[in-house]
Amino acid sequence: MTGSRSTDVVLVSPAMANAEVPNFKTYAEREPIPPIDPEELRRRWNIKRPCSLQDLQEAWSHEADSSAVSSRYGMLRTMTDYSHGQLLTPWQHGQQLDDAVFRIAAVFPLRELKPKSYMIPGDEYFGFDPNEFLQRLIEETGISHVWEPVTTKVPEGGRTYVTGSANFKDQVPNPEREAKRQARELVWEIWSRFVDLNELSYDGKEPSSHLVAIRFADFLLDNIDLLRQLEASFRAGKWGTPLELWYELERKAQGRI
Repeated sequence: MTGSRSTDVVLVSPAMANAEVPNFKTYAEREPIPPIDPEELRRRWNIKRPCSLQDLQEAWSHEADSSAVSSRYGMLRTMTDYSHGQLLTPWQHGQQLDDAVFRIAAVFPLRELKPKSYMIPGDEYFGFDPNEFLQRLIEETGISHVWEPVTTKVPEGGRTYVTGSANFKDQVPNPEREAKRQARELVWEIWSRFVDLNELSYDGKEPSSHLVAIRFADFLLDNIDLLRQLEASFRAGKWGTPLELWYELERKAQGRI
């Protein structure tokens, strides 16, 4: 099972380095994102993309916690982009959203979730419940709405792997090299998901890149047959199969032979 992510990229000038730093905070994994002023969220939403440094500075200057605003803005982007933008249809008019959307999004329960490229059963996709969000909208506005329930977690037996690639102009595709890259990246995502990298350090703090590289190289060598099978699968275009290889690599990464 594969998926994809979209990222709202803002290009700014070198003058950004001299700009006043907004109030960005760092939230730990699963830590609740605090409520914000709905007007801060509305202001951020109404910035036209691509935007200028001046537009960003103007928005930041009104934000008590720019990280919280960014997280809640991301929640709104998820709601408007998911399922071809059909979730908020009764409350969305072009790019404009009804006031009720901002009021609810400003206080709706939301937790920080660190992006995971390789997801296993029980992993959450969003850090909030889109279905409950819609139910709140219906209750507050009295507008009826029917939608296909959103799956919020990876189901039992499922796996989600998000990857990407870039092709440069005039670059000649090399299926052999691409298959090797895809297989190597998948093995890395599986291994790093199940191995405690914090144990691979000299000072007990940050993982040592040297130790991590050695351990991962050992894992690749110990499982070279599985790696070759993955390469063959990718060359054949079989992204979702055979999942048995993924499960086997998980077992090996956890030390369960």
